[in-house]
Amino acid sequence: MFNHYRQLSRNTIVLSMSVGLVLTAYFAWSPLLALHLRDLGADEFQVGVAFSIFTLAHYLPAMLGGFLADRFGRKWVFTAPGFVLTPLYLVGGFTRDWMVLTLILSATNFVGALQWPAMQAFLSESDEERRAAAFSFLEIFVLGAAIVGPLVSSFFLPLLGIAGMIVAHGIVLIPATLARALILHETHHSSQRNALNWRTWRTTVPSAILWIIGANTLFALALGLSFEGPFSALLANDVWKLDHVQIQWVNAAGAAVALIGVWLGGKADVWGGKKIWFGAAICFAITLAGWGLAPRWEIGIGFFLAAHIFYETIFIVAETMLAQHSTRASRSSVFGLLTTAAGFSTAAGPTLGAWAASRSSLAAPFLLGAVSLLSSLGLLVRVTEGKGKAGEEMPLEEILANQTVVE
Repeated sequence: MFNHYRQLSRNTIVLSMSVGLVLTAYFAWSPLLALHLRDLGADEFQVGVAFSIFTLAHYLPAMLGGFLADRFGRKWVFTAPGFVLTPLYLVGGFTRDWMVLTLILSATNFVGALQWPAMQAFLSESDEERRAAAFSFLEIFVLGAAIVGPLVSSFFLPLLGIAGMIVAHGIVLIPATLARALILHETHHSSQRNALNWRTWRTTVPSAILWIIGANTLFALALGLSFEGPFSALLANDVWKLDHVQIQWVNAAGAAVALIGVWLGGKADVWGGKKIWFGAAICFAITLAGWGLAPRWEIGIGFFLAAHIFYETIFIVAETMLAQHSTRASRSSVFGLLTTAAGFSTAAGPTLGAWAASRSSLAAPFLLGAVSLLSSLGLLVRVTEGKGKAGEEMPLEEILANQTVVE
C-alpha cells in the first residue's frame, strides 16, 4: 500500500512531516478558540466579528503569496514566516485580552496564508513524476493531524488550558521551521521566474468557471455560518452542555468521518461532479438544520457527523469541476480567485450569524447556512457537465492539498 511513497523526494517527506507536526498543534486548540475568546471577555457578537477578521486574514493574502513565490522562489516564502509566527503564538498564548489575541491571530492567519501557494508549488515541483503520490502523502499527515490534534489536546487541556496549547503551537513551530530551512532545497530558480500575462489569463477563463465560483461562494458562506465560524463550539458548549475535552473528542470524530466525503467526492469523474454537488448540497442543508435545532448532543451528533461528509464532498467536487473547466495556463490564478471570493463570503458568515443568533437563537446561523446552500444550486444549474476547453484532469490528492492552508 505504501510502496509508491518510498521513492518520494526528501523535500516532500520533510515538508509533509513538518506540516503534520504543526497542524497537530494547531488542531489541539483552534476548535475551542470561540470559547477561549469568550472566557477572555468577548460577547457572542464580538466573537463573531473576530472570526470574520480571522477568515479574511486567512484567505485574502493567498494571491499575494502566490505572486511572491513565483517572483522570488518557493522555499523562503513558506519558511521565513515561521520565524515570525513563533513569537506571535507565544505572545498570544500569554495575553489575557481578547482584543489583543484577535489582533495577534489575525496577523498569524495573514502570514500563514502567504505560505500555502508556495508550499503547493514546491511539493508539485519536488516530485514532478510522482505528483499524485506526493500530494496524497501530504494529505495523510493533514488528515492525521485533524484527528490526532483534538485527541492530544483532550489529555493536555486540563493541565495547560487553551492558552497553554497556543503556546505549545508556537514552540512546535521552532523545530518545524528549522527543519525546512536546513533540509529543503529550492525548486523554483531565477531562470524560471516569469511575469504573469493577465491578457492570456482572461482569454482562457470560460463562463462556467464564474458560475462554479459563484456557487462555491454561497457554499463558503454556509461554512462561515457553521464549521468556519464560532457557532459549532458555542452550540456544543451552551446548548449541548459539552465541556472543552468532550468538544475535542467530537471534533476528532468529525474529522475521521470526513474521510467518507473524500471517497464520495472522488467519484465525480464517474457519477458526474454536478450531480454529486446537487445531492451533497441538499444533504448538507438538511444536516445543518438538524445540527442547529438539536436540543441535546444525543440528537445532534448524527447531524454533526454527517455534515462533515457533505462538507468535504462539496470541497472536492467544486475544485474538481474547476480543474476540469480550466487550463494549465490559468489554473493557479483561477484557484486563487476561488479562494479570494470564498474568503470574503466565509468572513461574512460569523458576523451575520452572530447578528442572527442575537435576534433569535444559536440555531439561526445554521438555518441561514442551509438557505445559502440551497441558493447555490441556482448558480450550479448553469454549469455544463464535463471538461471545459483544453481542460485537464487534476489528481484528487492535488485537489485536497489545494484546500489546505498550512504553516
